[in-house]
Amino acid sequence: MKPRVFVPAIASGVLLWLAFFPCDLGPLGFVALVPWLTLVRAPVSGWRRYLAAYLGGFTFFALATQWVRVAHPMMYGSWLGLAVVMPLFWLAALAVLRKLDALKLPLAVSVPVAWVAFEFFRMHFPTGFTFMKHVGAYQMIGFGWYFLGYTQHAFTPLIQIADVGGVYAVSFVVGAVNGAVAELVLRLCARPAPQPVSGSAGASFPSWKKVGGGLAFALALLGVGLGYGGWRLNHAPFGEGPKVSAVQGNLTQDDKMDDPNGLLQSYSDLHYQAIQYDRTENRFYGDPPDLVVWPETCCPVDWCDVAPGASLGDSVPGFQRHRVNSQDWFLNRQWGTNVLFGLNGLEWDGARVWKYNSALLVKPLARDPLWKPGDPQIAFSAAAGRYDKMHLVPFGEYVPLGDELPFMKRFTPYTHDYACRPGERWTRFPLAARDGRKFTFGCLICYEDSDPYLARQYAASEPVDFLVNISNDGWFKGTEEHEQHLAICRFRAIEARRAVVRSVNMGISGFIDSDGRIVKLPTDRWSDSKKVDAIVTAVVPIDARGSLYAQFGDWVPAGCWLIALVGVAAGLVRRKVV
Repeated sequence: MKPRVFVPAIASGVLLWLAFFPCDLGPLGFVALVPWLTLVRAPVSGWRRYLAAYLGGFTFFALATQWVRVAHPMMYGSWLGLAVVMPLFWLAALAVLRKLDALKLPLAVSVPVAWVAFEFFRMHFPTGFTFMKHVGAYQMIGFGWYFLGYTQHAFTPLIQIADVGGVYAVSFVVGAVNGAVAELVLRLCARPAPQPVSGSAGASFPSWKKVGGGLAFALALLGVGLGYGGWRLNHAPFGEGPKVSAVQGNLTQDDKMDDPNGLLQSYSDLHYQAIQYDRTENRFYGDPPDLVVWPETCCPVDWCDVAPGASLGDSVPGFQRHRVNSQDWFLNRQWGTNVLFGLNGLEWDGARVWKYNSALLVKPLARDPLWKPGDPQIAFSAAAGRYDKMHLVPFGEYVPLGDELPFMKRFTPYTHDYACRPGERWTRFPLAARDGRKFTFGCLICYEDSDPYLARQYAASEPVDFLVNISNDGWFKGTEEHEQHLAICRFRAIEARRAVVRSVNMGISGFIDSDGRIVKLPTDRWSDSKKVDAIVTAVVPIDARGSLYAQFGDWVPAGCWLIALVGVAAGLVRRKVV
C-alpha cells in the first residue's frame, strides 16, 4: 500500500492536534488541514482516498480526546467511540469537497463551506432517541469540541467576529486560509499528471489565476475579520457589576463519590473564606461578595421540590421527609450572601421522582431585628430560582438505549443509576447586590458552554447581565481537558457579549470578559490554575452591547449547508448530463 496519500493525511491529524491543548500552537490551525486537503485531487482510487481521509481524522481524535479515558476505566470505550465515529464527518466533508471541486470552486471557498457545514452537523448530531421517548423531551447531543475556530482562542482581534456568526465564522476564516494554502501547495507541486488510476479522475492542478483568487479571498476574509475585531475592541470601559467569588476545590471525582462529607466540608470551608467570615468568632472580617458560586454537583445535599400542579400528598414514601430535611439544610443556614449551588435536584411530578443536574440560587433574608436565640425558628434564606441542565452528556448523565440494550449501562462510570432528566427552560436568576443594584444572570452547567445555542438564548430577546458556568472537571484529573474547556468558554462570552464567571471543581475557574479576554484566574498561568484549591473574586464587567449572533443565530452554517447542497445537486445533474 503506497504511503503517498496516507502520510499527508495522518500528518494533518497530528498538526491539527498540535494546534489545540496541551500544545496550544494556535497558528498551526491555519495550515493543519493542508496535507489532508491534497486528497481532494489526489490521483488515487476512491477507497484509498477515503481510507486516508479517515485515518487522518482518527489520528486527530484519538490524540485530542485521550483525556476522556482518565475519567474511569469504562471511559476507554467512550474514547475509542469518539476516535472511531468522529472521523466519519471528515469523510463526509471530503465527499462534499470533491463535488464542489468538480464545479471549479477554489478550495478557499469550498473548504470552509464543507468544513463548517459538518462542524455544525457534528454539534447537533442527534443521539439518545430512546431517552427522548421516555422523558418526552427533545434531546440533541452532539460533540461540540475541537472546532477549527477554537484553535484561535488566543487571537483576540480575530475571534471578535464570533459575535456576528459564532465560532463557525472563525472556523470559516481559518478554513478559507487552509484552502488557499492548499491550492498554492498543489500548484507549486504541479508536474505532468500521471495516467489516471481506475476509479480516479486523475490529478488536477489549479491555474495561477485560481490560486491568486483563492489567496485574495482568504486574505480579504482575514483582513475584514481583523478590522472588525479592532473596531469591536475599541469601546468604552465596561460597567461595574456585582462582586462575585467562584470557589474551586481540588477533588477528583473519586474523592467526591467516596467521601461526600469531606466534599461538603471542603466547599463549606472555601465558602466561608470567600465571604470572609470567621466561624469561630462569628464575625465578618471583610466585605463579602454579592454572590458565591459553587461548582457543578459539589454540594452533596439534594434539593427536593414538587413540580407545579403536583400534589405532595401522593408522593413516594419518604420524599416528604427528604424534602423537609433538604429545605431545612439550605434555608435555615446563614450563608452570608447569595449562593449558587451546583447540586442534584429531585422533583416529584405527581407520578415519580425525577433527578436533575441543577443550579440552585439561595438568597439571604432580612431578619427581624428583635429576633433572639430561643424564639421560634424562621428561615435565614430563600430559594430564588433553579436551573436544570438541558444538554446532558451520554453515559455520564443518561445511557442511550439503556432499556432496549441493557449492556450499554456497563459503559457508565457509575455503579448506580445516575440517569438525569433534561431541563426544559432557561432560568433568569435575579441577583440583588449589597449596594441595592439589581442584576440578572444565566447559568450553563458543565459542557453546556460548548453548545453555542444555549448561551445565545440568554442574550437574545431579554439579555441577562452576565453568565455563570459551573462544572465538575474533577473527572479529568488535571489533563489538557481543563485548558481546552476554558478556551471554548471564551467564545461563548464573545457570542453573547456577556462576561462569564466560571466555578469549576479542580479548575479552571475564573472570569472572562465579553471580549473573550481572561480577566482573572487562580494564578497567572493556566497550567498552574488547575488541581489547586482556590477562591477567585472579582467585579463582573458589564457590557451593554448587543450581538448579531444572539439575534440571528447560526446563519453561517446554514449558508454553508445551502451552498453545499446546491453544489452537490449541481454536480449530480452535471454528471447525469455528461
